Amino acid sequence: MKIQKNAVNVFERTSSYLKAGLLTKTPAWYDVVASVPPSKSFVREPRLINPSTKRNTSFLPEFNQELNKRNETFKTRANTLDKKVATNSIYSAPKLTYAEDKLRELFYKQHPWELSRPKVLVENTGNESYDWSTIQQLGKPLDGESVVQRTLYLMKAKKHESLLAAYDQARFEFYRLRIQQEIEDQVAQEEAEMFGSVFGPSAIEYGLEKEQKVIEVWKRKAIEQSELISARNSNPSESWSSSQSKTTEGPADSVDDEVLL
Repeated sequence: MKIQKNAVNVFERTSSYLKAGLLTKTPAWYDVVASVPPSKSFVREPRLINPSTKRNTSFLPEFNQELNKRNETFKTRANTLDKKVATNSIYSAPKLTYAEDKLRELFYKQHPWELSRPKVLVENTGNESYDWSTIQQLGKPLDGESVVQRTLYLMKAKKHESLLAAYDQARFEFYRLRIQQEIEDQVAQEEAEMFGSVFGPSAIEYGLEKEQKVIEVWKRKAIEQSELISARNSNPSESWSSSQSKTTEGPADSVDDEVLL
């Protein structure tokens, strides 16, 4: 069966149609395909080097001189299973890794409570240009992404030789600004309370109040259920004898009262 190459030659055909005047309007995808043309080779070429990590994707495990206790032999060459494992990743697409993802994972692993801060889910144009020579930006709240971008800026500016050193500097700058923000909020609240402002419960206090109401309802139901269970598990003969003794004591007491009168 002949290999179909019509989809591969779509850029050349469209260019000829535009020159001949068959197409009056340039397609929206024309410039994109022109900048990144499709591959015309249908041969699967092995990727021996991962472009992201620069590591060899096809390598056999090193064999040591340890004795196999099961069959008392030494392994000196790779078997079929070892070769299969080594060649599985040759033709597969390598995973792309970025330094930003590792920094984000490290930051939010060390600061999990930063994920609980409220965020504004508003779409923007994505063309915001920030100057990361400082970690504090106008129009952008201070968060973990600020630490990540500040670290990348320090690495590009070659302020530090290692990534962890640049991350530590960005992290300490983040701490300093976060402490400053918390102090400013606390001072503003104290000044407002001094002038007579009354603040309602915070989100945490509101949640605790709702939780306490549920606990009180559960406590009342638990007491009722425990009393009912204790009444069912009590001895019925004891309850009958106690009721009979109360009824017999009643008329005798009345007779004694009449005699005394």
